[in-house]
Amino acid sequence: LFAHVHNRFFSGLLYTFLLHFFWSLGFHGSNLMEPIAQSIFSDVAADAVFSKSFFDTYIVMGGCGTTICVLLLLLLFFRKTRLGNLSKIAFFPVVFNLNEVLTFGIPIVLNPVMVIPFISTPVVLYCIAYAATASGLVPGLITTVPWSTPILISGYIATGSVRGVLLQLFLVATGMAVYYPFIRLNKRVQEVSAHKRLDTLVEALKRCEQETEPPQFLSRIDSLGMISRVLLDDLKDAIKDDTLFMLYQPQFDADGRCIGAEALLRWNHSLYGWIYPPLIIYLAKEGGVLQQLEEKIIDMVARSISRTAGRYDGDFKISFNITGKSLLWDIESCIDNALKKYSIPAERMWIEITEQDVISKSDEVVGTLRRLKAKGHTLLIDDFGMGHTSLLYLQSGFFGVVKLDGSLVRNIVHSETNRNIVDSIVALGNKLGIKVIAEFVETQEEVDVLHSLGCCWYQGYLYSKPVSFEQFVSYLCRTNEEPSGT
Repeated sequence: LFAHVHNRFFSGLLYTFLLHFFWSLGFHGSNLMEPIAQSIFSDVAADAVFSKSFFDTYIVMGGCGTTICVLLLLLLFFRKTRLGNLSKIAFFPVVFNLNEVLTFGIPIVLNPVMVIPFISTPVVLYCIAYAATASGLVPGLITTVPWSTPILISGYIATGSVRGVLLQLFLVATGMAVYYPFIRLNKRVQEVSAHKRLDTLVEALKRCEQETEPPQFLSRIDSLGMISRVLLDDLKDAIKDDTLFMLYQPQFDADGRCIGAEALLRWNHSLYGWIYPPLIIYLAKEGGVLQQLEEKIIDMVARSISRTAGRYDGDFKISFNITGKSLLWDIESCIDNALKKYSIPAERMWIEITEQDVISKSDEVVGTLRRLKAKGHTLLIDDFGMGHTSLLYLQSGFFGVVKLDGSLVRNIVHSETNRNIVDSIVALGNKLGIKVIAEFVETQEEVDVLHSLGCCWYQGYLYSKPVSFEQFVSYLCRTNEEPSGT
């Protein structure tokens, strides 16, 4: 009798191991092991521990690999990650022991990290369940339970005892303990790999920017195309779920007073981390969601202006960026609606357009710029150089502020050419009634040179990096006056 039990135990153990081993390699383990399963399960004695119902009730809870453990871990400890989103999709299938969403979504199959617990967890749980049943601690199975029966229900029906349910709970807790460190390790490995892929995409985008070459990543069929399309789908969700946010880089005058800030869009992706802002704009433009994105931006900026005005009664403004393409949809109405919604004046909302974004000269665009200016918005040219396009923008009469291109500011201390260019821009601005802001100011030497050339508004790391809304308001209050209210 002992020999019979001994052989039955090891045959079940070997079956459990081989089944999951084949699944981990991408083969359909159940099909490959079907002849062995028929041999093992067909001649099971009535009082035998290991049986098909035993296997379904205690080992493959949630599917092969005891993936109910994975599901619970994702829901409890990884809710805010991509895996957490996956668990929400996989919840109901896994409850009924269908785990393909998890095994291929994480993935577990062919994953050198996750195959370890995928194989070892069922083996460990098999040993525990076999020992508990063979020792009489838990009643043997008295009825056959369909493989799709959810956990707890199957434990009670199969044994006719609550002890079967308690054993399932203990097995799940044990399986979660086995899986947890591997899921954390797998998350870290995925993050490192994702960051490398993102870095490659950002480098490619920067090359396109430098060469003024339009990127075509979304239409590519290589890895760059794949990650671009994944990010676009995630961006759509981020817009819908309000997970994008703004940081604010304060701007200062020559006396060290904060005069306002530029609102900067930020996206902290759950897997890829911080996304390069120009990449966000590229995806939105090419992916057809620029309008939805800018509606969110305008609302966030208008709300920030309203909140700032409630805590600081001095003069200030907050600017935000749009693209030339933004003027082709009814952005004017969106801005008007935001001003009304938050009861703020147009004079406090400044609008920046990048110099490299060639603006259409259509009557519609020209009319939009003219009306925005007439309503009190100050229009800025961002990354201003001395190109033909820049001069045309000045000639239009729409723009009241220019922001010097960073390449002019970074080398201004040591480059006479840069100093002459900035001097010319400031002089031209003075004649046309246009203010000049210097971006990327990082040293006091740069400030001294810029001030000597007549540029008296500054933005850069010398003064502040982009900060939260609360920190921006603190700069306003500290460098100007105390807050008027709460």
